Amino acid sequence: MNFSTIRKANWVVATVLLATSGMLATSCSKERGAAVEQADNHEGTNIVLSIKGINEGSDNTVKQASNNSKSSKLQVESFGDVDVVSAVDNNVPFKAAASDAVQSRNADGTVAAASTGLRAAALDNGVTYRVYLFSADGTQLLSSKQYSVSGTDLTIPVTHGTTYKWVALSYNNTDAIPDITVANPTLQLPENKDVLYASGSITIPTTPGTDVSLPITFAHKYSRIAIELNTMGVFGNMVSGNLAVSNLALRSAALNVATGALTPSATTFAPTLNWASFTNIDPTYSDAKIAYVYTAGTTALNNVTVSVTNLAIKHADNVDRTFATTAPINISFNVTPVLGNSHRLLANIVESPLTSTGSTVKWSRSNLYYTAGHNPYRFFANNKQRSEANSYFAYGAILPGQFQSMTAYADPCAQVYPQGLWRKPSHADFSTTAYVSSNALLTDVLQNITDLLIGTKAPNSSPSPTSGSTTGNYIQYTTTSGTGNSAFDAASNNLRFYYNGQLARVNVLDPNFLTLDLTAIQALLGLSYGREAALWTSDPPNSILGLVNLGTWGYLAVTKQPLLTGRIATAQGTAELLSTVSLLGINVASSSLKNVRCVRTN
Repeated sequence: MNFSTIRKANWVVATVLLATSGMLATSCSKERGAAVEQADNHEGTNIVLSIKGINEGSDNTVKQASNNSKSSKLQVESFGDVDVVSAVDNNVPFKAAASDAVQSRNADGTVAAASTGLRAAALDNGVTYRVYLFSADGTQLLSSKQYSVSGTDLTIPVTHGTTYKWVALSYNNTDAIPDITVANPTLQLPENKDVLYASGSITIPTTPGTDVSLPITFAHKYSRIAIELNTMGVFGNMVSGNLAVSNLALRSAALNVATGALTPSATTFAPTLNWASFTNIDPTYSDAKIAYVYTAGTTALNNVTVSVTNLAIKHADNVDRTFATTAPINISFNVTPVLGNSHRLLANIVESPLTSTGSTVKWSRSNLYYTAGHNPYRFFANNKQRSEANSYFAYGAILPGQFQSMTAYADPCAQVYPQGLWRKPSHADFSTTAYVSSNALLTDVLQNITDLLIGTKAPNSSPSPTSGSTTGNYIQYTTTSGTGNSAFDAASNNLRFYYNGQLARVNVLDPNFLTLDLTAIQALLGLSYGREAALWTSDPPNSILGLVNLGTWGYLAVTKQPLLTGRIATAQGTAELLSTVSLLGINVASSSLKNVRCVRTN
């Protein structure tokens, strides 16, 4: 045998020995249940990981739930000094990922042409996750490695021409994610953590050196329950308070990483939630705070109770208020957790209303005003005589100091948070048995205002005390509920309409109206300021008191001093004629500017 033949024979033996030793190593590795790394040359072929976020469901689904909530009757519960509007829904707030839409993938891992229409929440930098690569049938664990979200794409070396099953797991925090073995692919998951899971298959092209993108969008594995405390309805940021949540019976679970199957624990646990557990939804404001709990259980959770005491807020008008000082606010919820879904238990703290003799109408304690930006529609913290430009509205307008299109009349009260709780009063709400003595044309009423010796007392009313002044500065009705509230002063604890006046109808409004100071506004109000309380109703234009098609109703109160009765507060329903003005090619309704006092929808 020549040297060449001997050399070839040696190479054959060596090859057989290497192959045999590789098989033995693989067999031992399988027996131990460790991850099996493929022995092929990766030749520069990689899976490129990118974290797209957390699937938070369809935007259409959330919008539909929101619309259903607005159209149904709000759940309102009254407490000693506030009311609470509660709801159970799926509208959990989240921070959107850089690409809000969840992308679907083709079988080869490439991004599909069409978006799924789902929404993605962002994962914070530093959040840990582990990626497990299995054989295509999921029976062999080939690799497992932990990563951190960093905004930089990461790679996993793979073999070209191979199909893999992949799984990604995270607890949505910086905790380490355990490894698994083929012999035991099950993990005991921690309690009350946001377990995130994603899986799929990916096929690597046969061409060596080709990178394949793997965008990962996680889904919540547990049911996520968000508990939100919201004070936008009392128009202020939360400063401090005491808070507890009871009757939460939650479960953890074991997870088969390869299949995604959950096995809930047979026992329950109750997490401790207090004021410190709640964080601001928007870091800029503290009028909406939220805490999250997570459960693998699907049994109904009944009578989950949020209890709040000594809730201190600072009203947007820089007025301090404290609610629930003598008795707790206890809000109870019932929810049935659904795995993979998010549920919100929402407690909106809202201002309690006032009622008066002869009527069941529930009034806000002060007038409405508008300030652009966050939570723009508010009630003044203090009910008093005032002339801020942003509290004078034209008929049917939702913005102060602006006329409204004839085809788009709207209700600014309906914009007060939470939307649907408040509305403008109707003409019928200002009934002749409770608030006005009669109805008349506004022009006639204004002509008679200066005749202080003629007038009829408004039902259940009294004028403000005076010192040398005949008119005083408000009309007050006999209040039957809502009084004695320690969070408000006397002026806000009584149904009182101040004589803030009204701006006579003009065809053109100053475009800088909202920037005018109090002195300038009072000059425009003229003698009506300090003499008249003028409010709008919600009635659509109609033919009333001889006003054809464009007549609408308002309310006007003044103080008079007839010889036989002495000082009295008078009030009338006022019929006012709107006129049509063309503004930039749009027909708008020209009207006077009045205050708006809101009433409850239920």
